[in-house]
Amino acid sequence: MTAQGTNDRQLVFGVIADDLTGGLELASMLIARGVPTTLSIGPGEPARYGFAHVFALKSRVAPATEAVAATLEALEHLIEQGARQVFLKYCATFDSTPAGNIGPCAEAIMDRLGARQALFVPALCETRRTVYQGHMFGGAQLLAESPKRFDPLTPMTDSNLVRVLQAQSRKQVGLIDYAMVDRGPEAIRSALEAAAETSLFICDTLYERHFSALAAAAVDAPFLTGNSSVAAHLPPLWFGSGLMPSPTPVRLDGVDGPGAVLVGSLADQTATQLDRFGQSHGVLTIDVEQAYAGRDVVSEAKRFAATETAAGRAFAISTALPQARVEALQAAHGRLEIAAKVEAILSEIARSIVFDHGVRRLVVAGGETSGSVVRALGITDLDVGPYREPGFSRSVSVQPFPIALMLKSGKLGSLDIFASALDDMRRPISEAPLLDRWPPKA
Repeated sequence: MTAQGTNDRQLVFGVIADDLTGGLELASMLIARGVPTTLSIGPGEPARYGFAHVFALKSRVAPATEAVAATLEALEHLIEQGARQVFLKYCATFDSTPAGNIGPCAEAIMDRLGARQALFVPALCETRRTVYQGHMFGGAQLLAESPKRFDPLTPMTDSNLVRVLQAQSRKQVGLIDYAMVDRGPEAIRSALEAAAETSLFICDTLYERHFSALAAAAVDAPFLTGNSSVAAHLPPLWFGSGLMPSPTPVRLDGVDGPGAVLVGSLADQTATQLDRFGQSHGVLTIDVEQAYAGRDVVSEAKRFAATETAAGRAFAISTALPQARVEALQAAHGRLEIAAKVEAILSEIARSIVFDHGVRRLVVAGGETSGSVVRALGITDLDVGPYREPGFSRSVSVQPFPIALMLKSGKLGSLDIFASALDDMRRPISEAPLLDRWPPKA
């Protein structure tokens, strides 16, 4: 299994992630770099701690007051454990409207820790999610001109992250621009000192080396925020300074048994991945509109799953619909109501395929869906495997029994990720940590 945590270790790094897939991604990066890392689901007291610990919440689209309450609950556990640094993890596309909770959660953490300033580093250069002059880009497109503007829960209609963050924050928001970041850690620290009246700083990030500079600038700060990528550049600094002993080998058990894929994401990338999987596997698409009309779509899905597992075949069940139909449903019932309906349907199906039909290898597509499914299965702690590429993070449940999981963000992953992940789950992982380069496929 992944190196287990114990409560007598010094907690160097405490993470509060706003969704499960993002928390898993960050944990997998730390593990790949040799840091014993534990992960628990929800803000409650975990059973164990490593040198790093990730609280994976379900707060990305929650009202700010609810998100802040869950964040502060998790924060108190990190403070009790003496965490040297706290990290607030959110999506690489920021995924936050003017009414969002990234700013309020960050400010609540800062107030509790007494932190005066904090960097915001949302970029993920591996997937060409970059920030320049405070504006986020997806490849060559400004975020507000990309498919993210149609996101069903967090439509990104403004690419200027300084403006987006300021709209939801009390504290002053500024920018650490490309020229300053490119000059390195000392220049970044000097820029922070020169802007004493500013508390929150969006950071331009165009290349992987910029993450290294930002990590080095913030390694001694009590609080840091961002996507996973900047955190992946912290472990070499910890090992080099003696904060952590030598890197730990990477291990994760393999799990065999029936396999399945559950899809709640509406992302274009997931739709393409599902089409690829459907070329060689059975796929059932649930019509959520029919569920509102009284059709028992859950029973139909259970019958489909029973037939496929009895025949020894992996399968997929999806609630994805064309964009126009999704918008019509949202107009009739509300964005959050539709999301909750989908999560409830897939959670009930997940319980059936795992407890009634013995599925032990499970892929779930969609951050919010992943959190709902894992909670429905009674899983509170995960052993996490090493990071391979964006959207691919293996894990194994600690309870109620071993279930191999791959929980992915809707936007990420290769076209054949569903079949390749189910196959990969059978094999145990045992390897040396990745110390000499980052990311793994660089």
